[in-house]
Amino acid sequence: MPGLQSRTVRLVACAAVFLLLHGICNIALDGSRQAVSYLFTSVAPLLAVIACLRAARAGARQGSTAWSLLAAALALWLLGMLLSSWEDLTQQVAPSVSFFSDFAYFMYGAPILLAISSQTHDRRSRIYLFLDGVLVTLAAYLTYALIFSISPFVNQAIEPIPIGRLVFTYHMENLVLACGASLRWLAGRHAREQRAFYGALTLFLWAYALLAGLYNELSLAAPDVQAGLRDLLVDCPFLLLAVAVLLIGAPTREPPDGGKLDPLALFIENFSPIFFNAALLGLGFALMRQHFALGMGAIFVTLAVQSLRSALLQSRYMRSERNLREARDKLEKLSQTDALTGVGNRRHFDQMLELEWQRAKRNSAPLALLMIDIDHFKSLNDTFGHPYGDACLVRIAQALRAALPRSVDLLARYGGEEFAAILPGTEPEGALLVAAKMREAVAREKIGNAPTRGGWVTVSIGVACYPDFVGADPGTLVTAADHALYQAKQGGRDCAILATMESVAG
Repeated sequence: MPGLQSRTVRLVACAAVFLLLHGICNIALDGSRQAVSYLFTSVAPLLAVIACLRAARAGARQGSTAWSLLAAALALWLLGMLLSSWEDLTQQVAPSVSFFSDFAYFMYGAPILLAISSQTHDRRSRIYLFLDGVLVTLAAYLTYALIFSISPFVNQAIEPIPIGRLVFTYHMENLVLACGASLRWLAGRHAREQRAFYGALTLFLWAYALLAGLYNELSLAAPDVQAGLRDLLVDCPFLLLAVAVLLIGAPTREPPDGGKLDPLALFIENFSPIFFNAALLGLGFALMRQHFALGMGAIFVTLAVQSLRSALLQSRYMRSERNLREARDKLEKLSQTDALTGVGNRRHFDQMLELEWQRAKRNSAPLALLMIDIDHFKSLNDTFGHPYGDACLVRIAQALRAALPRSVDLLARYGGEEFAAILPGTEPEGALLVAAKMREAVAREKIGNAPTRGGWVTVSIGVACYPDFVGADPGTLVTAADHALYQAKQGGRDCAILATMESVAG
């Protein structure tokens, strides 16, 4: 904080020295007052341009574009100042091109308008920025033609307009830009990079609107005075912007803020394209009386850009929807998969058993359930350790899944060292055949077990089938298969037992 304070003092002192030198030169150099004043009023915006380019270079891609647009706007204003100074100092500029300085002053608002209107909460493709640029440039061009009653860059005599009308036009332009920047500053207050840019821009535009308005009114009151202390009013907004950019404007490469946009931000983001489309269509219709071709061309371009934007946004929406759907499916699959073995988990098993049970009842089709338990698994863990036991579970799960004959059959980890298999449309004979294939698949893996437990890992399987067990819910089938598994364990293990009503009742 002390470092920031000292830096602020130094920058403000430099700006004050600049204004002091400008004032002294205006008083002391009476014969060269106009030329010296133009020098200072050109250097001030040049310093602001350099500060914005420095901020653009230091910022991330998203903020860099905004700072670059502001630098381009200031460069246009500087161009208008240089042309005005050349025109006033030499008096040799042809009248047919003398309007270009006013055109540069007026068009300086186009890049600022683009920075204000462009959506900035995500990293969009450059095509959207290009389309925004086309609309903003067209809006500025048409507005100029409507106000000055002439299309720029055409070989046509320029009819002078009242100076009061010209000053009023500049006042309105400055006021609209300042209000727009203020709204974007309010909407972007939760994003560090947006807050820095729009804060500096809002400060500059309000200062420029007030001081430039005061300068223009003083010029109207005393039109014969070519230069004086009032020229210091021109320096102040640009010096203020340069100081603000060097202090708070240069963005840092911090991660973007999370969170949702507030309602004001959402409204401004979504309203900007609609505003420009409506404004351009209105300008096009207004110009059709004086410049029919220009007005029709503006309407055509506006509709074409809007159609292209809509197509691009629709395509983007469809891609986003597809990506979200794929992500949802992936998450759903992960939520139904056992993390260790890669087969279905208990949640997926319960869902599929309920589904297959209802389908079997509805279609009067058979349904088989296999409960599979690894024999002497506790001894395996105690002898070789839990990492070996986990590796054993993975290999057995792969062997059991490979033994399933159809893709509709489901293998899931029921819990601990116990697995379950759901076999839709399978009779008891077919279920016993699948159980035998599972035991053979595990035996082929030749997974070592404790020597006191036979040397190789085996599995015991309990089999239950619907409609042999008719109950109110699938729990009846689970209970029957679990009881058959218990009988297989009691009968010597490494075997498969088919549950019957008598065996469950007994």
